[in-house]
Amino acid sequence: MCRRFALDLDWDAVASQFAVDEDDVRVDTLPQPSYNIAPMQNIGVVAQGKDGRRHLTGAYWSLVPRWSASKVLSYPTYNARVESAHVKPAFAESTKSMRAIIPASGYYEWKGRRPFYFHAPHDELLSLAGLYSWWRPSPASPWQLTATIIPCPAADEFVKVHDRMPLLAPRNMVASWLDRSVDGAALLDSMREAGTMLSRHLQFHEVAPLNSDGKRLIQPLDSTEPMRLF
Repeated sequence: MCRRFALDLDWDAVASQFAVDEDDVRVDTLPQPSYNIAPMQNIGVVAQGKDGRRHLTGAYWSLVPRWSASKVLSYPTYNARVESAHVKPAFAESTKSMRAIIPASGYYEWKGRRPFYFHAPHDELLSLAGLYSWWRPSPASPWQLTATIIPCPAADEFVKVHDRMPLLAPRNMVASWLDRSVDGAALLDSMREAGTMLSRHLQFHEVAPLNSDGKRLIQPLDSTEPMRLF
């Protein structure tokens, strides 16, 4: 399950890639570069609003459904499994019409206590499929945007590290994924199939324990040491 990722992106380039107009980019809410983004921190999301326009803005990483009385639920909501997101009470409404792309530089998975960093060739942007929801603690409070990442079964050799991985959104499916008029439950199977094929191009390597922040976190361990997955 995705519970840590790296985020060091040019937000103008992200907006351009996802056809977000300059007026719809909330620069003041977007996170600063970090190589150790954790749940309940600020992340960036691309989503379509009720106005039909795409927006790039910051969000709280752990989805809080609008009906929740508390911001902290009794179970974690930073991930929403692709197999069950459309039926789980916390995620069903968002799966239907409030879907997002969560840009990332790369992400981490663990084999036991050993972290591995996954990234695209040439460190291209990763488009993680996600969901969002608006939540507020009371009618007098401002709405807060919250979001979750959708994980799926890991592909091919990635299973050697972990049996789950974030669902990647192929470029040719971004429009339908963000379209609020499309019922997301009908998209999950095709997204999962296409995302699995796309993920086969990822690269990964073992890294040191994530006990700080900075670009050094994604550096491979000493290459003179053999990688033993078993």
